[in-house]
Amino acid sequence: MSLPISPTSLFTSAFASASRLCLISSLPRGAQLAARLIAIMGFVTCTLQSLKADTVYVTSQSTNKLMSFDTAAPSTVATLSSSLFKPSAMAQGPDGNLYIAEWGDGDTVDPRISRYNPATHQLSVVATLDYATQFNPSSLAFRTSAQGSELLIGRLGSGPILKVSGWNGGSAAVSDYTSGLSLDGGLGLAVAADGTLYVSDTVYNYNSSLGYAVASGKIVNFDASGAYIGVVATDGSGQGGLSGPTGLLLSGQMLYSTSVMNGKLFATNLGTESTAQFATTGSPFEVGPIAQLSNGLLLAGSVSGQSNLIYQFSANGSMAGTFGHSDFGTVSGIVAVPEPQTILLSWFGIACMAGWLRGKRTARATHA
Repeated sequence: MSLPISPTSLFTSAFASASRLCLISSLPRGAQLAARLIAIMGFVTCTLQSLKADTVYVTSQSTNKLMSFDTAAPSTVATLSSSLFKPSAMAQGPDGNLYIAEWGDGDTVDPRISRYNPATHQLSVVATLDYATQFNPSSLAFRTSAQGSELLIGRLGSGPILKVSGWNGGSAAVSDYTSGLSLDGGLGLAVAADGTLYVSDTVYNYNSSLGYAVASGKIVNFDASGAYIGVVATDGSGQGGLSGPTGLLLSGQMLYSTSVMNGKLFATNLGTESTAQFATTGSPFEVGPIAQLSNGLLLAGSVSGQSNLIYQFSANGSMAGTFGHSDFGTVSGIVAVPEPQTILLSWFGIACMAGWLRGKRTARATHA
């Protein structure tokens, strides 16, 4: 895991805080407690921003698994479930649970949305989709609480974005959500705070000369009612640009998208409506789902089924490393969840103890 500042800087910060605690000992006794608390809280706040570990959840369509790992110890990958049927997307719900889209098996298991509770490790079915008209669910997102918190579903295939009401209790109901544009597909979804929905409108067409299907498309948006607004980023397949937009991620005014055919990430500034290449893996089919760690790094999962990698990219687009495991296979979903900062207890103890000891020595010297 990359940290914004080095461990050496953290030690410096800890003992700088301890020194401040020492100086506080010269204040009147009545003011010392409040001043010490202010100094300690300042240090803790700084460290909270510097030490951030996440639990990363991963679904694989090729191994049918839900897995997790800690960014502080990424070599240890836990299998949480092996009972999925072609998992194709994942999102964290407002309730903290993970919601997973599954294609089914084409026979006894229809396309569906399942819920995984990280606390109880229980997996349950939330909604079953119509095999004939709602097949291949391939992206998930939640509307904001102000807009109703419904679960949205994008699919590999033409048709509107779907909306699931009652996903969090009672009877789930699936209905059409978007209107005004006939989508070729919905491989990526992102919802803004005002309810605006961004969609990767991507289609796969078989190319006989290449011997495989080629993705192309654009990114479009819809207002909070589901009505079509317009094109956000155009297809750039012929110029090395956006080629088969897939995963979408909103971060402030930037909309990040993965481009499956050339293994690139693009960034669209929603303020200026300009799109530019942000990063690259260097190989096609090496990006699909996208997520962001609490330290700001972007994650993009390979859909090639060959590298078994999740790539990390820094704020300037440079590659910051990879996470790899043989069971990642074709990565279909990534969710990053911040962990409690237990390591802060050690730093807190160091700062308090050092400040107390130095304060005692200063007090003795004053009375000598």
